[in-house]
Formats: sequence, structure tokens, C-alpha cells
Amino acid sequence: MFILSIGFLISPILALADLDHANRLIIVEIENRKLKFYENGEIKKEFSVRVGKKETPTPVGEGYIFEKRERAIFRYHDPPNKGKIIRWSQLSNGQNVLIDYGKIKALGFRINNCDSDKYSIHSVTDPETIGKAISGGCVGINIEDMLELFPLVELGTKIVIKP
Repeated sequence: MFILSIGFLISPILALADLDHANRLIIVEIENRKLKFYENGEIKKEFSVRVGKKETPTPVGEGYIFEKRERAIFRYHDPPNKGKIIRWSQLSNGQNVLIDYGKIKALGFRINNCDSDKYSIHSVTDPETIGKAISGGCVGINIEDMLELFPLVELGTKIVIKP
């Protein structure tokens, strides 16, 4: 088992993009392991997700999407490979699969009163982890579900994470 992180290039210009996207909203329900996407007050999509474990919880509160990564990269978090790109993922069934970075996407989010930009909603390579509390604080979503969600979300989209 290894810990990974998603690399983000933070752009102050993108971070200062128009933050008034009241017509779009993401709600993450940690207890139910659900992500709901609303547009104009109407639920458009609902997905099962994974969330942070007890030791590294997903932050709770309100915030916004500050970054969209078309090609998010998984990197080792701990030595001896810290910072190196992870090429293979071991699934829950023990199978190793090459990570298709052409399909891995991420939505970086900031939560008010949380002093970190390290959190994101991102694709996961192992669908067996969906519905569990096992991440380092990020919200994980199936690759196919992220491919549906990603084009709907704009920079500045409001996000609410509920316990």
C-alpha cells in the first residue's frame, strides 16, 4: 500500500477567476459517500465517492473549485520514491494496472478556514475503493464518473462538504 498525492500547478490568475457561479454547486456528503452536482438548483448528477480516513479526514465546510487539471498526475508521497510519478496502480484484487493518465482528471478545491490547497476531487484507479473512507483527505471518484462531471464544473463553482 502506498500513499499518493495529486500534483497541482497553482495559478494565481485562475484562482482569481470569477467566483460567482451560483448556478452550479457541488455537495459532498461524507457520511453517505455521495457527491451531488446541482445546476440552477436542480440535481443533475449524483456519484458514489471515497473520502478521507479518520487520520486524514476530508475537510468539512464551504469553499470553491480553484483549479481544473485535465491530466492530473499521481506521485509518491513518501521516500524513497517521494515526488516520482506512479506509473502502475495495484487494485484491491491484487492486479497491477498501468495508469491511463489521459483519463485522470482532478478538481482542486479550497474550503474556507482550511489552510491548504492539497485537496481535490480526483479520478481513482481502483473502483473497489469507492464508498470507503480511505483517502488522505481528497474525494475520489470513478474515472468514468469524473469524465462526466469534469466538463460541467467551472472554476469558482461552490462546493459544500458535509459531515
